Amino acid sequence: MNKRKRQIIQAARELFIKKGFNNTSIMDIIEAANISKGTFYNHFTSKNECLIAILEESREELVNARYQIASNKDTSDINLLINQIAMGFHLSRKQNFNEIFSTTFDSNDKDIKEIIEKHMVIEIDWLANRFVDIYGEKIRPISYECAIHTFAIIVFSLHFIHIATGVKVAPESIIKTALNRVIATIPNILETGDVVFNEEIVHALKSKVNSKKLSKDFIVKQLEGFVNQLTKNDSEKGVELANYLLDELKKPEEKLYVLEALISSFNSAFNNTSHQKEAKEISNAIWNYLNSKKPTSRN
Repeated sequence: MNKRKRQIIQAARELFIKKGFNNTSIMDIIEAANISKGTFYNHFTSKNECLIAILEESREELVNARYQIASNKDTSDINLLINQIAMGFHLSRKQNFNEIFSTTFDSNDKDIKEIIEKHMVIEIDWLANRFVDIYGEKIRPISYECAIHTFAIIVFSLHFIHIATGVKVAPESIIKTALNRVIATIPNILETGDVVFNEEIVHALKSKVNSKKLSKDFIVKQLEGFVNQLTKNDSEKGVELANYLLDELKKPEEKLYVLEALISSFNSAFNNTSHQKEAKEISNAIWNYLNSKKPTSRN
C-alpha cells in the first residue's frame, strides 16, 4: 500500500469517527487528506471502499497480533485464548470502532452490510476453531454454537456494565466468566444435541468467510520496494533486519522460525520513523503468510 492510500484511509477513519460515516462526504475526505479528487479516485471508487479498507486493515492487524502472541505457545492454553479474545476488544476501543459502527450498522447499503457481517462471521469462525484446538474434534459440530454464545455474553455484559456505570471495564475478567459459562454447557449440548445453530445455519455462515491469503512473491516484491527506498540516514539495524527478512523469503524453502524471530524486531526498528506504517504493513503480511503455512494451527 502506498503512502497516498494510507493518507486517505487515515483521513477517512478520523472523519468517520468525528462526523459519522453517513455524514462524511468524499469531498470531506479529499480535503482532510489534502489530495486532489483525481488522487482519491485513483485509489477508491467510493467512501464505502474506504470503510472496507479500514476494516480489512484492522482485521489483518488483529489476526496477526493473535498469531504473534501464540507463537511457540500451547494453543490449548485457556489463558492464551482469553488474551487473544481480549485483543479484539482492546483494538476496537483503540480504533474507535464503536463510533464508526454506530452510524453504519443499520445502513441499507448492501456492500456495507455485507462487509460488516463478513467480519463478524470471521471472528466467530476463528473462535469456533479455537474451541476445537482446546477441546478436540468432538466439539466441532457445536463449535459455532459455543463461539456465538461466548461472544454474546461478552458483548452484552460489557455493554450493560457501561450503561450502568459509564465505565469501559477491562474485558479479560468478563471473557473468562463467559468462557467458563459456555464450557460448562458443552457436555449437555453434546449429549442432547440441542443447538440453536444447526448444520444448515453454520454452513450458511461459513459461506460468508473468504480469507485473503498473500503469496510469498507478493511479499518479496513489497519488501524489495521497501528496502530500495531506505537510505544511509535510516536505522542501520532496521536496514539490516529488512535485508535479513528479504534474503530468507527469497529462499526456496524459507525457515519459518527465522522469520518469526525477525518480524517483531524489524517492525520495532522503524517505530517513530516515516517508514513505520509500511514496516507494520509488511510485518502483518509476513505474519499472515506464516499463518497460512501452518494450516493445523488456529492461532
